[in-house]
Formats: sequence, C-alpha cells, structure tokens
Amino acid sequence: MPTRDSSPPRRRGAAASPARRRAPAKARRRAGLPRDRAATVAAIIAAATDLVARKGPDGFGLAELGSRAGVSFGLIHRYFGGKSGLLKETLRQPFARQLARVLELYAGGEAARGPAPVVALLFAAHERNPDYVRLIAWGILTELLTDDVFAAHRPTVARLLASYRRDLQASGSSAIDARAVAALLLTATLGFQLFRPLLHSLFETDARFDAAYQQHLEMALESFWQAIPFRPRAVRASRASSDDPRRPKYIRAPGTRARPR
Repeated sequence: MPTRDSSPPRRRGAAASPARRRAPAKARRRAGLPRDRAATVAAIIAAATDLVARKGPDGFGLAELGSRAGVSFGLIHRYFGGKSGLLKETLRQPFARQLARVLELYAGGEAARGPAPVVALLFAAHERNPDYVRLIAWGILTELLTDDVFAAHRPTVARLLASYRRDLQASGSSAIDARAVAALLLTATLGFQLFRPLLHSLFETDARFDAAYQQHLEMALESFWQAIPFRPRAVRASRASSDDPRRPKYIRAPGTRARPR
C-alpha cells in the first residue's frame, strides 16, 4: 500500500491537529469531568485517518494512535473493539459522508436535472482524498470490509434509489433497473481512481482525459433518462411444463419475438 512521505499542509478551517485536540481531553480528566464520548470518538477517528494516510493501515499500532488522540489503549478497545473495528469505522465514515451529500443533491432538486451534479461530487471527493479508494480496495482484499460494515447505510441507499426511480418514471424509463445504474456510477468513479496508474501507462492520460472520462460517464448515465425502449429477453420455460420434453418453450414478453438461443 503506497504511503505518503509527509502529511499535507493543513488548510484554513481544517480540523485541529491531534496534539491540539489532546489538551482539552487531558484538562477534562484532570478536572474530574466525564469524558465526552462523541468528541473522543471523533478524535480517535481523526488520528486514525491521519496515520492511515501517512503510514498505511499496517504502519502504526494502537499505542501510537492513543498517544496522538490523547486517549488510553484500553479506551480504543472499549469504543471499537480493537484495531480492526477502528479501521472499519475509519473507512466507513467517508462513505457515509458521501451518501449524505448525494442525498442533499436529491433533496435540493439538483440531481433531478441529470447525473452531472452527482458525478461531479464523487469525482471531487476522490480528488480530495485519493488514498481512500486504495484503502477501500485493501479492506476488500483483506476481507476487513465485510457486508455488515456498510449494511447500516442500506436505508439511505434505498431512499436514493427511490428518488432515482421517480426520475426515471417521469422520463418514461421506468423499466431501467435503478440498482444497476447506481452500481455503474459507483464502480465507474471508484474504479477510475483505483486504476488511474494503469490508465496513465496505457493512454498517457492528462487533465483533458480526466475531463473527457467524466463527461462520457455523464453522457452514458444521461442516456438512461431518455426513455430508451427496453425489451427483456425471452425467458426459457421449464421443460417439465412442455407437452414435448424435447422441444423447449419460451415465454414471450409483450412486443418481442421469442427465439431459441
């Protein structure tokens, strides 16, 4: 897993460094005040995000993480069950934020005008955090990211799909599978970032290629809004229901001609 040699310069308005976040936590403990769980979890996640970006997921231990976040080794185990649980949450949270932003685009009506706003949002997010896609790939290959990690977001995804289905119905494309289009969008954006080194080697890519890829993806997604005639394939019936077992029957969809494959 490639790692960065140094951390990027902190932008104006960015979150405070882990060292600065430690001071209030230590002051609260010295004063005997109860620990703010939400703030503590946020500090641990922020420190883990920084360490993962600079050293990779295997490049640090919980002792170093606890020192940076200003918490004890035991507290990390208490909140996350160990490093594995911490890494799962560290990789899940950026995905959750992206889902929330896409949902805002639909709530504000921007996404109803076409796929361009959603595509632009996803590409911009990957540009801001280029390491995230590689970390997601690492989590999948190591089987760290199991189904349960993202299962909590299924209700949000269901809301997005319902909004997209309404848009398709309004354009006369109700036969299009919204899940398939969403999968195309997700894999086309994540995959582009993941395979960027390979694409550069093959095509000598540059900024113009990136813009062209994004535009072509928008055009492909836009085509689903254009009331494309959709004709399902003929479905082969069971041989058991045929009068002649040697001659298969076909269920013909309306408007189509059934032909043996």
